[in-house]
Amino acid sequence: MSEFPAVTARWVADTLEIERPSAHRRLEALLEDGEVERGKLSPRVVIWWIPENE
Repeated sequence: MSEFPAVTARWVADTLEIERPSAHRRLEALLEDGEVERGKLSPRVVIWWIPENE
């Protein structure tokens, strides 16, 4: 787990030692399942985080 509240697909890929496209596909699947949320910091920088349960 990251010490930061949000991560990039690159961070996930590097941490899990997988290719970035694979990390991105998995993050997209988790987004569809409601397990993570996504936001854009800029047109090229996307961050992902686990939503807080309300």
